Amino acid sequence: MVPEVAQVLASINASTSPAATTSSSSVRPAATLTAQRCGRFKTAMELAEIPPLRFHDLRHTFGSLAINKASIIQVQAWMGHADIDTTMRYLHHKDRGDEAALLAGAFTVDAASRAGVPFLA
Repeated sequence: MVPEVAQVLASINASTSPAATTSSSSVRPAATLTAQRCGRFKTAMELAEIPPLRFHDLRHTFGSLAINKASIIQVQAWMGHADIDTTMRYLHHKDRGDEAALLAGAFTVDAASRAGVPFLA
C-alpha cells in the first residue's frame, strides 16, 4: 500500500502544499499548519479510497507493531514519550508466543544445577 499512498500524495494539487501557500518571509501559526496537514491527509485518504482514519491512529499502529521488534526503551525513544508508563500501554500487543518455552528451559535439571540449586541437582 505504501507505493499507492505515495502516488496519491504526489498527485495532490500543488496549491495545497505549504510551500505553495507560504512565502519564506511569513510565518504561520502551528494550528494553521496542523490544519493544512490534516486537510492534505484527509484528501490523500479519500483519493486512495482508504476508510476514514485519524492521523493519530497511525501513531498507535506504529507503537503496537514496533513493540514486537524492539525493546520498550527503543519504542519510548522513537515515539518521544517522556514517561515509560505511556509506552507501556503498547505492551499488551507484544507477542508472547515463546514465553512458555523460555520458562520451561529455566526449570530443567541442567538449568537448576547451573544456578546452584542443590535440591534439584
